Amino acid sequence: MINEFRSFFICVLLGPILLSCKGQNHESLTDFKRTTDEPLDGIRIAWDNSSMQRLVPRQGGQQAWAGYPRIRRLKEGVLMAIYETNGNVEIIKSEDNGHTWSDATILFEKHTQSSVTINKANGELIQLSNGDLVAGCNYRPSRDGMAPFAIAVSRSTNLGETWTTPQVIYEAGKEFANGCWEPSFLELPSGELQVYFANEGPYTQSDEQEISMLSSLDYGISWSKESVKVSFRKNHRDGMPVPVIAGNEIVMAIEDNVSGQFKPYIVRTSLENPWEIPVDGASSNRHVAHESQLPDQVYAGAPYLMQLPSGELLLSYQTTRGRSSNWELSTMEVAIGDSRGLQFSRITQPFEVPMDREAKWNSISLWDRNTVVAASSTTFRSPISEVWIILGHVIPELVAPVREVLVDGHLDRQEWQEEFPVFVGHRGLVNLQADVAHDEDFLYFAALVKYKGNWEHEVIMEEEGVTVYIDGGNFCLTSPDTGLIKVFCNSKGQYHISKGERGKWINYDIEGIRLSTQEMSQEGYSLELAVPLSALDYQLGNDMRINFKLCYQDEEGRLTEECVVHSQEDASNTWCKMKLKP
Repeated sequence: MINEFRSFFICVLLGPILLSCKGQNHESLTDFKRTTDEPLDGIRIAWDNSSMQRLVPRQGGQQAWAGYPRIRRLKEGVLMAIYETNGNVEIIKSEDNGHTWSDATILFEKHTQSSVTINKANGELIQLSNGDLVAGCNYRPSRDGMAPFAIAVSRSTNLGETWTTPQVIYEAGKEFANGCWEPSFLELPSGELQVYFANEGPYTQSDEQEISMLSSLDYGISWSKESVKVSFRKNHRDGMPVPVIAGNEIVMAIEDNVSGQFKPYIVRTSLENPWEIPVDGASSNRHVAHESQLPDQVYAGAPYLMQLPSGELLLSYQTTRGRSSNWELSTMEVAIGDSRGLQFSRITQPFEVPMDREAKWNSISLWDRNTVVAASSTTFRSPISEVWIILGHVIPELVAPVREVLVDGHLDRQEWQEEFPVFVGHRGLVNLQADVAHDEDFLYFAALVKYKGNWEHEVIMEEEGVTVYIDGGNFCLTSPDTGLIKVFCNSKGQYHISKGERGKWINYDIEGIRLSTQEMSQEGYSLELAVPLSALDYQLGNDMRINFKLCYQDEEGRLTEECVVHSQEDASNTWCKMKLKP
């Protein structure tokens, strides 16, 4: 059976119907030139399609605009989500890791003042070092000239069971053109609490806007009387600030419209003496966030910033990149920066949003140590904006530990890590988790394929399975050639080996390869694969590069293929860097 299986794949690999994640190198064998490119190193974010969840409206709830969501994991493990809807800012919580959520509590309720409705918007939330919760919002009068636009806060000392009466801490003008907007919080190591916001109040004779900051030295009970000007570019509009602490600096994402369309910018200051001088347009403490600058005509506003436990900063924003010029039809993107908030790249889109729909007013937060959560106001599945979340797995630069592995298809937790570091599963409800280990003679791969759909899944296509790609010499090639191999494995324990040669994958054989699989009924299957190190051009102490591809038939019978995020099937420079632990 295995010989028949291999013969079938020889035909497929030599035929014109070869499927790939990123296309095929069409150079002829005589024209082939072996080329390398810069490696794609660093962490990656792999979004989990099966984790998508609508938070608002609740099942059976009345449909109304809902958006501007922020998610927080409290120290006690409780999850909280704050968002705006119907002119109010509401909050819900989950005590079972997001499986179920409480009924909504109105945290900031719209009210009437001077015969005008004051709507509440831009809800934000922080848990302080002492365990207290502080929430903030923006007061927005429904008509000009009647009441001031304002920033207000409320506090809870019992994990959100009760909240203090909202306290207005800043008032701007009474006109929309002179308002204040979008509060966000930062607690310093000293215990000082800061709130940042976009502020048009000082510029009643122009369309300019600055970022302002107020501070509290008593956990948000009282606040400074005068605001501090944090950043301002003359004749432009700094907006939507979100700060984090990165090393010995405060690093803040803002939107800046110096190029015409808003773009994410980073402004920074010393943590020791913050904002002694406002960051103006010419300051070296202001720079474009993206490593590769976006074209002037592309809109990319409403940034949000967070820091991973490993130090890297993640930036989300809403953008028209690759879409129409209508900013209202933006979608969400997430980019990865370094620990200083520089060189944001490795861009992903958490939600697949049709061109005539939107995903805006987004945020990104920590879900657990190895997972982030993207939250969006989106119409991707409804004509009216809803609050949706999706989880993203943080794929680190891989390290293969020394382990004794019995290749039997059983993923024994004594052999493998508690959480597999590699994830593939953004395109559908089938996903792959994978891990790597080694000993003196073999490189070991473990993979767990899970079916999350409600359909009767049966493997009927020969292409369904997991492909493992190995660049044992860290050659960083742009197309298949000597030094690259791939091993296709299916759930039946069958495999096929190919090697790179002059831009093509050709049939190959390696003595000593072992594969074992275990099927789990309709839930999926697991596999363990052992590849001899002697077959991999590996030099002791050097890095390798690896990639995984998942191929399956979806619930509608379509063949779906997906590699590790940012990896191209034929270009090993895009594969994940991996070290073998001594």
